Amino acid sequence: MPELKDVSVEYAHIYTNQHISEEHELSIHHLKQIRHELKAKGGTSSLVVMIDDYSFPDPSFSYAKFSRWLKIKGYQPDLLIRESQLIPQCDEVLAIVEDPKLKKQLSDEICTQKYPCSLFVAAWYLLRLGKLHSPLFARHLQAARLINILPESFKPFEDQGLAIIGATPCRDTLSAIEHRYLPGRPLGVA
Repeated sequence: MPELKDVSVEYAHIYTNQHISEEHELSIHHLKQIRHELKAKGGTSSLVVMIDDYSFPDPSFSYAKFSRWLKIKGYQPDLLIRESQLIPQCDEVLAIVEDPKLKKQLSDEICTQKYPCSLFVAAWYLLRLGKLHSPLFARHLQAARLINILPESFKPFEDQGLAIIGATPCRDTLSAIEHRYLPGRPLGVA
């Protein structure tokens, strides 16, 4: 099994109903600082970008244009993944939730509406930390720690995702997850 990277950095999170904005530029700026810090320490990293095609799906989103923009900025990710591709990992997380009340709440939400953002957060983080596996996420990209550069409006969903992880046998990974929140997107939009 390949050795874990020191850090997996998520940046430039985008929804398919969004356009590239100042928020994404700011994310790249923070990524530059993080890469500089890691390089100074001799740390290894993987760069990952999540495209949310599940919450607000828009088939007109240009994956190629977004990918070109990241490349032009000099920060092409090691992996660009669509959120909808994580549904099998969401099911895996749900299966290991030990809190019966939380498990029922999540199951009911999936049945009546759709998979909640918080469950995607938990699955995404456990996948990046090597606690889950997927043929879409190469093991050599998994890391011992996570840094997530996200808009501060994501914080409530992030906190809920961390609570889900805290209700699983993987709760010991919580200390390996760091957030660097960006000002920007209005509250209520996630």
